[in-house]
Amino acid sequence: MTDRGWWRVPWHRLPGAVGPGVATGVLLSLWRAAAVFRIAALAFCGYLILRWRDLYAEPAVAFGVGAAMVLVTGAVVLVAWPGRAHRLGFVLADTIACAGLTILTRLAQQPSQYHGSMPTLTSIWAAGPAIEVGLLLGGAAGVLAGLLQLGASVLVREGYDGRTLANGVLLVLVGGVVGYLATAAVRAEQERAEAAAERARLAERDRLTRSIHDGVLQVLGLVHRRGAAAGGEWADLAREAAASEAALRALITSQALAPTPAGQRNVAADLVTLRSARVTVSVPDAPVLLAGQVADEVLAATREAVRNVERHAGAGATAWVFLEDLGDQVAVTVRDDGGGLRPGRLDEAAAEGRVGVAESIRGRVAELGGRVRISSVPGEGTEVDIVVPAGTSRGAAR
Repeated sequence: MTDRGWWRVPWHRLPGAVGPGVATGVLLSLWRAAAVFRIAALAFCGYLILRWRDLYAEPAVAFGVGAAMVLVTGAVVLVAWPGRAHRLGFVLADTIACAGLTILTRLAQQPSQYHGSMPTLTSIWAAGPAIEVGLLLGGAAGVLAGLLQLGASVLVREGYDGRTLANGVLLVLVGGVVGYLATAAVRAEQERAEAAAERARLAERDRLTRSIHDGVLQVLGLVHRRGAAAGGEWADLAREAAASEAALRALITSQALAPTPAGQRNVAADLVTLRSARVTVSVPDAPVLLAGQVADEVLAATREAVRNVERHAGAGATAWVFLEDLGDQVAVTVRDDGGGLRPGRLDEAAAEGRVGVAESIRGRVAELGGRVRISSVPGEGTEVDIVVPAGTSRGAAR
């Protein structure tokens, strides 16, 4: 599993998310847990305010702070329960409001109280924003939110003592740990979803393979056998059926359905589909990854080269396709044992309007920034070398 870092924003890994601002799955459960914490913490803080109401210098300020905490908690619960609190603006507003209510403790308590052992009016309720920031932005941001609430407590007490520091450390730890756990949980949920999708894809592939094997391949095999036995024009049909059968078998048994990184294609698996009774394809065991569009063009150019062997190299000609991964380049060679080309034949074909080589091969490869070399000796076959840059799209998936 690639380590994306515990400081990363979890929503980018959220499966089925409507987008930033909407939490689903395990992240929704975490937000609901945060809402329950705010309710429980509010009940505790409300109890303390009522218990010490006769001790405050300004009881009205304390009750006002308590009322504001009720409103903020209600807003958090109403928005977090359906998963819509996962927004930067909402969380920042809650964080600032909590810090402001903590600072109002100075107006409610007597100096001996906020310099002594009496907690701030917001007490453990102040951990709520650290939890929310951790859920939204990850562990590092949760730590910063905890530090902000610690700063508000230090401002109230005009310094810090052992109790203030201990509470502040707990706030910082809560924000960091919750952020880490949220990121890890969302990542695990995403990986489980991907694994389930992969299992479903493999099951569907197996179903299609059985269907093709029991239907289409059996028909093509029958046509091949009956046509070869009949001879004449039927023999031509038999050869085509055999080629189609070989290509289809290569397709359903190749690596083409193996998972590849998003936006990339395994060109080795694509080229394997060109196998037939007259075409041998040799590719590396490891995937050769290219950007999807590049892989499409390479496959199309190679297919055109193979078709040229079938059209012009002679009825008994055989073609070999070789794929090489050169690191920063990918090379495909198509070689045949046909009659070869006489000098100037390609130029004549282009002049006559036959642009198969000029456009379908050279043109495609040139647009990719690659090159094509065609060498042929009459009576000794033809070789087409296609080289394209691998590009940066292969990434770290190799």
